[in-house]
Amino acid sequence: MSARTTKSKDIAFIGIFSALVVVLQLLAELTKALGLPLSIALGLIPVLVSAMLGGIKSGAVVGGVFGLVSLVLSAILASSMPNSTATVIVNPLVSLLPRILVGVVTALVYGALTKKKELSKRKKFTFAAISGLTGVLTNTVLFLSMFLLFSYGKVYEDATIDFTWVITAVVAVNTLIEVVAFPLISAGVVLGVEAYRRRGGE
Repeated sequence: MSARTTKSKDIAFIGIFSALVVVLQLLAELTKALGLPLSIALGLIPVLVSAMLGGIKSGAVVGGVFGLVSLVLSAILASSMPNSTATVIVNPLVSLLPRILVGVVTALVYGALTKKKELSKRKKFTFAAISGLTGVLTNTVLFLSMFLLFSYGKVYEDATIDFTWVITAVVAVNTLIEVVAFPLISAGVVLGVEAYRRRGGE
């Protein structure tokens, strides 16, 4: 396979997963607009999968797209609700940087765990799930840490941002769903794509 072909496939790979980030995150925003009491970061799933399948560069780029989508959506919300927490999320250090690092960390963990070439399907799934969980926790910890750094003590929508607010956010239902479901979903997708590749698929 030529270098040009490889590069083209890498670009296509990143493009597909970046598009998935946009679609899934817009879907997540739509569920909120419809009044559902959950705010799940669906765009995180393609970041986790792309990092495990494509490595650090893919994970970082797709993570960056996720961060940009979050930033843009927050900017739109902040323009109509200037007292909302969205005014904090428009800061790239809050919305963008943590998501880039999610891709990097997930790729590094998965690469380290799967160095051994011959792994059973069960081990492969377990390592992918662990990597996905690491990515979810990285997103949660870094995002909330940066959010707290830039908003501590301030009042948004009648809520004072402090450590109690952070703890409440961490134990929220949406976070629990992300911690439990996202690693399993991403691991299943990774194993499925890798199996397809082994059968000769591109």
